[in-house]
Amino acid sequence: MPSTQTVSWKTYAEKYDMLLAYNPYYQQLQQEVMQEVKKWKIQPGDQIADIGAGTGNYSLTIAEHFPAATVFHIDNDEGMNAVAAGKKNLAPLPNHRILSSGIEEVNLEVGALRALVSIHALYTFPNPQAALEKMYAWLEPGGQAVLVDAGRIVNVWNWQLALGSHLIRRYGLRKALEIFREGKEVSRQNAYIRNLQKDGTFWTHSHKEFCEAVEKAGFEIQASRTTFRGISDLVVVRKER
Repeated sequence: MPSTQTVSWKTYAEKYDMLLAYNPYYQQLQQEVMQEVKKWKIQPGDQIADIGAGTGNYSLTIAEHFPAATVFHIDNDEGMNAVAAGKKNLAPLPNHRILSSGIEEVNLEVGALRALVSIHALYTFPNPQAALEKMYAWLEPGGQAVLVDAGRIVNVWNWQLALGSHLIRRYGLRKALEIFREGKEVSRQNAYIRNLQKDGTFWTHSHKEFCEAVEKAGFEIQASRTTFRGISDLVVVRKER
């Protein structure tokens, strides 16, 4: 029976970036993704999208790196988008556009995008396979993408232990406790995510299953690996010319 608990993405958004600033695993993942993104050959006027863009950590960085391209930040959560808009206002990026819609509602033209990313969002979508197929359709022939998805059930206590050990080593016990108190809502929302994964509301998958879903959508996988302490799958893909 599906869980009656739901994730408050607005609440998550309010504390997510604070915890991100101290979490080496999130930081490492962002570095991994951006290393791949920076390999893209983007021309002036090209369009790029971040699907399920959250608080804008990737869409804003991509817009800054490719100032001559238009970057669509696509997310249907107003709380997440508000945080992204606030960060955008601190460092104006005229090529960054926030679309407050889910992938189901957005209707870009076939072949409209030169590249796209989707980071830790697919597993929450009602129909991840349909979302992958829509992403594939939006890419132009030869277009590239970096897709990362959290496929395994989150072990909240294991993560807290790993992060706590890091924070104590880096900042000392008192500061570590302050950070955990400030970010306790993130842990609570992660526990809700775990429950929704366990009851099947959110998509779970092995690395092999994720790669198979990506290939079923039409993508050619150029590289794949697990990441984020083994919870997530990262694939570098392209659309055949």
